[in-house]
Amino acid sequence: GADTKNGTVTFNNDISLGRFVNLKVDAHTANFKGIDTGNGGFNTLDFSGVTNKVNINKLITASTNVAIKNFNINELVVKTNGISVGEYTHFSEDIGSQSRINTVRLETGTRSIYSGGVKFKGGEKLVINDFYYAPWNYFDARNIKNVEITNKLAFGSQGSPWGTAQLMFNNLTLGQNAVMDYSQFSNLTIQGDFTNNQGTINYLVRGGQVATLNVGNAAAMLFNNNVDSATGFYQPLMKINSAQDLIKNKEHVLLKAKIIGYGNVSAGTNSISNVNLIE
Repeated sequence: GADTKNGTVTFNNDISLGRFVNLKVDAHTANFKGIDTGNGGFNTLDFSGVTNKVNINKLITASTNVAIKNFNINELVVKTNGISVGEYTHFSEDIGSQSRINTVRLETGTRSIYSGGVKFKGGEKLVINDFYYAPWNYFDARNIKNVEITNKLAFGSQGSPWGTAQLMFNNLTLGQNAVMDYSQFSNLTIQGDFTNNQGTINYLVRGGQVATLNVGNAAAMLFNNNVDSATGFYQPLMKINSAQDLIKNKEHVLLKAKIIGYGNVSAGTNSISNVNLIE
C-alpha cells in the first residue's frame, strides 16, 4: 500500500491485481490510470483513507470489495467471471453526494442461477452519464438515495432478448436530453420516485407489447417548450419504437405510479416539489 498522508498519490501505469490481493492507499487525493480486479479473486481496494477524491480512469471489477467514499470513475466494467460467479462487487463505503461514473458497463453473466453484479452500501447521490447493462449481471443501487442518468440507459452490445437484466434504484432521475431504453428485459425496479427531467423513455416493442414502467411512489414528468429543429416537434417524454408492431385493440400501459404529475420547466416548474401530482 501507499501512505502519503495529506498529499496526492498518482499511479501512472495500469494496476492488475491477482486473486485475493488487496490494495490500500491513504492520501488526500488519489489518481489511477487503470485498476483491473476482474479475475474474480475477491480483491479489496481500500481507499477509505483518501480524504478528498479518488479519480480512476478505468476500473474493472468482479466480486471486488471497493472501499471508496468520494470518486470520479471514467469507466466502470463489472464482470461475474472466475470464482466470482454469483457474487457481487460491493462499494462498501457511503459514497456521499459528489460521486460520478462516466460510463458503466455490465458484462453478460454466466447464466441466471449464477447472476452476479454490483451493489452499494449507501450514499446521497450517484451521477452516471452512460449506463449499459446486460443479462444476469445486476446493479443494486437501492441504498443510494438518488441516482441520475445524464445521457443514456440501455442494453449494451452484449445485451439480447435471451437474458434478463436487473436494475434496482431507490429514486431515479433521467436528466435533460437523456434517453432510457425500456423493455421487458430491462427488469427495472424503482422503489421510490422517478423523475423524467426533460429526457425520453424509449419503449421497445417486443412480441407486440411494451413493458409497463412501474414506480413505487411518485412519477414526475418534466417537459419544456423547445422544438426539435430536425423534426419540428417538441421533444417527447415517451416514445414507442416500432409502434406499428403493437397488438391492435389492446390496452398498453406505459407507466404506473401511486401519483403521476407533469410540469412545464419553460413555465418555471423545475423540480418534483413544484409538480402538481395527481392520482
